Amino acid sequence: MIGKTSQEVGKGFAYGLRQSLTIAIGYAPVALTFGILATQFGVSFWEAGLMSFFVFAGASQFIAIEMIHQGATMWMIALTTFIVNIRHMLMSLSVVPYFPARTLRWSLGLAQGLTDETYVLNTRVLKDVVGEENRRWVMLGINLGSFISWVVFTMLGGLIGKWLPIQFSGFQFALLALFIILTTTSLTKKNALTYLLAALLAVVFKLFIPGKIYLILSVALAAGIGAWWRQRQRVCGIEGKQADYKA
Repeated sequence: MIGKTSQEVGKGFAYGLRQSLTIAIGYAPVALTFGILATQFGVSFWEAGLMSFFVFAGASQFIAIEMIHQGATMWMIALTTFIVNIRHMLMSLSVVPYFPARTLRWSLGLAQGLTDETYVLNTRVLKDVVGEENRRWVMLGINLGSFISWVVFTMLGGLIGKWLPIQFSGFQFALLALFIILTTTSLTKKNALTYLLAALLAVVFKLFIPGKIYLILSVALAAGIGAWWRQRQRVCGIEGKQADYKA
């Protein structure tokens, strides 16, 4: 441990696991809801649990059980969930800079746990973690804690759904509320304008573009403009320093 800072030593898997409690609390009612709905729609307790284990995508799972209930084909379900989750490509790309020496094993493992909520929490937490190895373990802790809570509460919901007839009102809002809370906590002076631009573009694109693709376009365009602006400011700052040095 000689030569390592307290920040390097103190932040690892256990730290990430503790951070995941925020998401786990938010996931609990939604996963319970999914488990109950799944069993009421004819999906068995074990099938609901396995879906949460292998898919681990809240919105897509709710869509999938509804389509299964309506008799949709496997290919239609796969295509629909792919479109819903295509935003994960953008999220994954924005996490890549934290892991310059990434390996296939770690990339596959960490990618499985990347959801809207874990993405927001990871990007907020990882910037304060020193060392790529530490960042891997912190992200694994966050992802794994969230993943376990989602699977466990899904199966618990499946058990409840088999015995109790429950009418739902507003449970599915929990994921959206959790995402909003995590997003607002990640706001800083540096990225506030990018967030605002993404929101404005989403409103405008919604008026002209059908479906959900407008969300991806607005985020991608706002992120691109934000990255270009920050790079421009960096270059201008360097040029300004060089000019002062020459003077």
